[in-house]
Amino acid sequence: MVDFSNRKKEMLSLLLKSDEYIKSDYIAEEIGISSKTVQREIKNINVLLRELKTDSIESSRGKGYIIPLESKKSIQLVFKDYEDKDALVPNMQQSRIEWIIRKFAVLSMEKKECTLEKLADELFVSLTTLKKDMNSVKDTLQKYHIQLAKISNKGLKLQGEEKNIRQLIVDYLVLEQSELKLDRIFSISSTDKVSVEEIVIRNIRKYQIPITDIGFRNLIIHVEIAISRLRFQNNSIDQKPNTIEEHSDEYYCAKAIAKEIEAKINLTIPENEIANIYLHLLGQKRMLVSEDTLESRLETPESELIERVIVEINEMYQLDFRQDVILKNGLLLHLESALHRIRLNMPINNELIEEIKNNYPFPMQLAKILASSLETNFNIKIDINEVGFLTLHFCGALERANSIQSNKEIRAVVVCTTGLGTSVLLKAKLQSKTNLNIKVVGVYALYQLDDIEFTDIDIIISTVPLSKKYSIPDVVITPIVSNNDIEKIHEFITYGSNEFSISSLFCKELFFTDLNCKTKDECLSIMTDKLYQLSFIDDKCKESIYAREEMATTEIGNGVCVPHNMDGKVFRSSICIGILKDPILWEFGKVQLIIMIVVDKKAIREYNELFLEIYEKVDFQYKVDEFIKQKDFNYLKKLFN
Repeated sequence: MVDFSNRKKEMLSLLLKSDEYIKSDYIAEEIGISSKTVQREIKNINVLLRELKTDSIESSRGKGYIIPLESKKSIQLVFKDYEDKDALVPNMQQSRIEWIIRKFAVLSMEKKECTLEKLADELFVSLTTLKKDMNSVKDTLQKYHIQLAKISNKGLKLQGEEKNIRQLIVDYLVLEQSELKLDRIFSISSTDKVSVEEIVIRNIRKYQIPITDIGFRNLIIHVEIAISRLRFQNNSIDQKPNTIEEHSDEYYCAKAIAKEIEAKINLTIPENEIANIYLHLLGQKRMLVSEDTLESRLETPESELIERVIVEINEMYQLDFRQDVILKNGLLLHLESALHRIRLNMPINNELIEEIKNNYPFPMQLAKILASSLETNFNIKIDINEVGFLTLHFCGALERANSIQSNKEIRAVVVCTTGLGTSVLLKAKLQSKTNLNIKVVGVYALYQLDDIEFTDIDIIISTVPLSKKYSIPDVVITPIVSNNDIEKIHEFITYGSNEFSISSLFCKELFFTDLNCKTKDECLSIMTDKLYQLSFIDDKCKESIYAREEMATTEIGNGVCVPHNMDGKVFRSSICIGILKDPILWEFGKVQLIIMIVVDKKAIREYNELFLEIYEKVDFQYKVDEFIKQKDFNYLKKLFN
């Protein structure tokens, strides 16, 4: 096994910290060896580095030695002993900031301090670089209302309310547990860990607290952190909250859990910690246990808000969830625990958030509308994890709506050019042979189509190709209605026309590059004005794009937003692209790529597939960067073909 002596490590550390050449005389003086020994050791170090298949130290006559910037990361990766992944030395600033915060979180569990000099040595950076990083570290800690306090000459340590420090520990240690040895950080044995889990399971069953697996894991994590903090340094939650229902099942359950843990692991659990367990029981995600949940929550502010939002969604997207009791029930039950944890600043991790963002961009837009209303009406802040949980409820609602849609009666007009006998047979076969519940409302000759009002018609089924497009879909079959025709109609009604292509929604006049805008409204104005000038939309549609943006941001991450219409007339469904010269603050983050969608209300159900196809092209930052870099309409068309 390759092994670096302490002297070799010191020399490497000096070179890793420097961005310039270092002469052998300086290295010799710093380490206390001769220049000749420095030269010999550099050669030996390079031999070891080559054995590890990494880059080497470079030398230049008259200048000295240097590790080029592009080589530092690879050398750092092999410089440490990696039996623990904690030892990984970050090279990028953001990674260093996160590493420093994790370092202080670990130290807070051990009641230890750390000096800047020691941090700089461990990170292989100069004190100047570290001090710049520390400004960002302090900004992040400030969001938790935590400071770094200097303890005489011992160094720095976290200082703040116990509940805030615990939340930092959860966010920076527990959520990174795949890379950290939590058993070593938390002073709780594996035997005690099993006992705690058994105690919690036994009592949530006894008191019938129906929390989900995610809720259970979160509760266990907070109990284990509490035990570690109490056992190691007697750090208890600062104060008991005022709003406790002492005769509730949750409080009885919390007391029972605390009492059993005290007896099992010989640890005194103060009243404030019992109250903390109670609050976590209230705040964890719940399971639906009865169908009458909705009735007991009617006429609450939450129920009324959900009803209003469902009406708004129907007006925007023609998606009618007003009779979806499962959606209302699920949202109400979710909000019961979610509002508790949001108000008590007890965020919960959503392990599926990236998958939700990648696979369900349109349902997430619906969830953002609800989240925005909740923020406005209840004066709270809803993070992306909670939006993700809300999204899942809307995913289910969309699936149910699609199922209902597929089972509803399809009203069709039939175009037949071969006479009365064939048309009668055609109508009878369509209504008897398909499983699509088709009602043929009329059989017409080709020339008669211009006289038909298509308001209540879903589809045109024709035995000949149509000479032009009408306002509803059409499908061509043979006069005998073969099994292949039946399958064709089934697929057409279930999945839509396979002729649709997202690339057909783009045109050069709606492709803007190097937009020099400073605000969101400026961007929307330029793009909607162009759509209006081209007679693609009317005034009402233009206004609805602004109205939609005001309801909730259309940002989808990676510097991308997707504004879209809710109402008005769309004379030509289109996608308008705007690439900003420089990113601007939209609402929550910086945006540089704007993808504006305008779709006719009759086709608005296609938003789900449309959003998903668009999101697949911008779901990673490197894809967005390449899109912006290209600034080419042909590249855009090719991307979506």
